[in-house]
Formats: sequence, C-alpha cells, structure tokens
Amino acid sequence: MFWLSFAAILLLAPLALRADTPGLDQEQQQRLSDRLYQTNLRGPRWTGNENQNTLTSLVAGSMNLTGLDVDTLDYTLFRWDPQWWCLSIHLTNGTTIGVPTTGYWPYSGDSGLAGVTAPVIDAGSFGLLPDQDADPSTLNLTGIQSNSSTIIFFDNPSPTHNYSDPGYRLLGTSRNIGASAIPELGNLTNPHWQSAKTLNFTLLKEMGVVGVIASWVHTSDEDAALQFLPNDGAPGSNSLYDVPALYVGNSTGEMIRGFIRNNQIASATVVLSAPSYFADTQTVLGHLNGTADTDDSILLYTHSDGPSIVEENGPIVLLTIAEYFSKDKPSINLDFVITTGHFSGHHLDESLWMAERPDIVANAKIAIACEHFGALEWKDQSSPSKSTPVYKATGKLEPMWTMANDSKASDVLHQLYLDAFTGTPDSLRMALLAPERLNGTRSMWYGVGGAGTLGRSNIPTIGIIPQPDYLWASMVDGGWSKLDIGTVVTQINVILKLVASLDAQYANGTL
Repeated sequence: MFWLSFAAILLLAPLALRADTPGLDQEQQQRLSDRLYQTNLRGPRWTGNENQNTLTSLVAGSMNLTGLDVDTLDYTLFRWDPQWWCLSIHLTNGTTIGVPTTGYWPYSGDSGLAGVTAPVIDAGSFGLLPDQDADPSTLNLTGIQSNSSTIIFFDNPSPTHNYSDPGYRLLGTSRNIGASAIPELGNLTNPHWQSAKTLNFTLLKEMGVVGVIASWVHTSDEDAALQFLPNDGAPGSNSLYDVPALYVGNSTGEMIRGFIRNNQIASATVVLSAPSYFADTQTVLGHLNGTADTDDSILLYTHSDGPSIVEENGPIVLLTIAEYFSKDKPSINLDFVITTGHFSGHHLDESLWMAERPDIVANAKIAIACEHFGALEWKDQSSPSKSTPVYKATGKLEPMWTMANDSKASDVLHQLYLDAFTGTPDSLRMALLAPERLNGTRSMWYGVGGAGTLGRSNIPTIGIIPQPDYLWASMVDGGWSKLDIGTVVTQINVILKLVASLDAQYANGTL
C-alpha cells in the first residue's frame, strides 16, 4: 500500500495503454511513484520554506523540459516558523510537571526559548453556535487580572460538518453508487473544522493574557496531533500576534482543569519559539499549446504547500497530467496553475495570480482543481474498552469530495466527470456536490484558494478535495503511510479521461 510494486505496475500497464482509454503507462506510473516518495523524504512544504521552493522549482523545470511554456510569479511573505514548543505546570507544592502537548496554535505568537510564565485561570469552554460556527462569548474571562499577566486555559470542542441538504446538493456519485455508500455525507467529523474557531489575540493581549492552553475535546490525542489549525494570522501582511498558544489532548486538559479547580497550580510556562522572517515563494504557471489555433483552454489548478505528501501532492499530479498530454496533445490548450500561500495565515493571497494573469481565467472554458489524491481514510472510532476514541484506519479511501457549480452551462462537465469513473474500483467513492444558499449565505466551496472564485463565476468548474482528518497535520512519516499510490494513479486516470472527453466535445464544437 505504500507504493506500487514493480509487478503490480506491470499488471496495470496494459490497461493504461489501451488507445481508447486514456491512462498512465508503466513508465509514467513509476516516475509518479518516485517523485512522490522523494518529495516526501524532504519533509513538509510550508509556505516559503526550502522544501516548497525545491518542489516548485523541480515542477517548473520538468514542465519546461516536457515542452510547456512556463512562467513563475514570485512573492515574499513574512513567514511564521514554529520551531520548539513545550508546556510546564508549576504546582503549589513546589513540583514542576512537563505536560505533553498535541501542538501549537498557528500564528498565535513567539515566546522565544524562555517562554512566558504566569498564573493560570480556567476560562471554561470555547463554544459553538447551533450552526457550528465559533462562539467565543462562552469563554469566561472574568478571572483575568488587569494589573498582572495571565495564562488562560479552556476546552475547545470541534465543530462537525455535513455535505448534505440543505447546505449542499448531491449532483451525482461515482458509478452511480447510492448515498448510503458514503455515510460521511451526513456526518463528517473532522478536526479540520477547527479552522473556523479563531481568537482575537489582540484583545486578549490588551486584557493581560500572555499565553493560552487550549484542550481538544472528544478527539484522540493521535487525531489531534500537530493539526495546523486554525490557519489564521494577524491582520496585515507583516503583522504578528503576541499570545503564544498551545494545544493539549483531552485527558491532559482534564488533568489541568482538576489542578486549577483544586488550587494546585502556582503558574505555567508556555514555550512557543516561533520566529518570523521574510521568505520567498512562487506560483508556477504552465501552458501547453493544443493543436487548434485558439486561445481557449482547460485550466487545471492546485497549490504547492502543505505539511504532508497528501496535503499537497497536487503539483506532482498536475506535472504528470502535463507530461501525458505533451505526448498526446489535445486540440484545446491546457493551462496549469500551481499557486502558493495556502499556509500563510492569509498573509499571501492564493488567488493573486488571477489579477496578475487575467488572461488565464479569461481563456478558461473549464476549470478543474485537483488536491489530496490517494488519501486513505483514518477516523477516531469509539471503543467499548476505552473512554476516549481510538484513531485508526477505517479500511476505506477518503471520499473524493468534488465541489461543483450547478449552472446549466456546467451540465456537460458534470456528466463527463461522472462518466470518467466508469470502470473505476468500488473503493473509489466520489460525491459531486453543489454548495447551496442556506439562510441567505452560500455554503463554503472548500479547496485551494481561488477555486471558489472560479466556482462562482460563469466558468464550469469542479474542485476535487478529499478531506482526511490528517489533512493539515504534520506527521513523523510525512503522511506516507496514509497515501495509496495505486489510488493516485486511478484518480489521475479519471482526470485524463475527463480532459480527453472535454477535448472531444471542444473539437466537435459542443463545449
């Protein structure tokens, strides 16, 4: 499951070589596997770090070698770089306890190596509204002393989310499977929804808060570990918050709350050494001329930054697609955009390329966003022998959630996309979803920044975005154990079939 064996690839190769079924041949599959493995070896590709810049340079160079016209858009951002973090509790009996953390609160601050030390108060719970939006009004901040420094502790329950009516309309599924085969449609639990729970650190700092300890609730420590949530920096491109915050697991949080209740904590020390500095990053643009004399194109879109090989393998996916069609050119042009800024805390807008290269959007007849291919599903699961959930593989692939605009002009794209799943394995579960308006507000179009802009334009658009629990989590193995390369190949072949079908429609004048 870690990668395709040579024998397995050879067995798949004849299927990929059928002239009437677009698909990767054996050499292309092996190169894909090599690139994914070698990219993962280098570690996370945070926005602006060396690993991200290495990946984008390799992809740009390879696109150039395969015959694409390649350009880059260069940016500089003020990068927040968490390096070391830890938590100590100083008890009233003179004992100091080193407390395990599950990670840090992104962009919350920089304590330096010495950390910040202050008394701790229990601020209760960071609540949720009925619609699952954050409700910070539930935090009890009355214990903060205005004339002294304070560290606040609170529990932080995660929202849940559904991809069902009335927020989302199901337009179709892979191989027309029933919705019951994708039960996650109605109950998608995921630590990722914690991204909606942001804090006003500026206000907290003004009140005298110098540090935060937030506890996960009803989430295993393993599922919560090193989640980069929420991805929300201080307003302004070079602005910083100054209230270093750490996450702890559910059981650790209960222990801390018990200490506070029994007046056993003299103080705590929060260490989050996270300096900020200017860093370079780039968006890669690749253009493949088709055989027709036209400006029209199909736009394929992704981002290049992420903590694991699942989030994000889009650049390697798009490069593989580009190399395939460079040898078997469509009549329509293909534009490939690999943007940056996904993990910048909103300090670098992922959609800047749209303003800098409006011709790409203007020429797009179709837009397809590709992210997170090959994701295996891991979930917290209840256990009769344990009070806390157990994080483990479900034995399934992560559902292939696909956002779609539901305009009449998109009908052809929808049907050809559904058709492209013909013959795919039963394990590949795709749900084609149209975000609907709910109480006057359109439901979120999830995906790479700017995909929602395309989806709400008059351009027929789909955005493929499997969303595993570990999507924004750092992992010791880089996520390699949660990636199925055979599935990556299958999903790429779906896109190859879709592009070929769209091109046939274009050549016939029906796109």
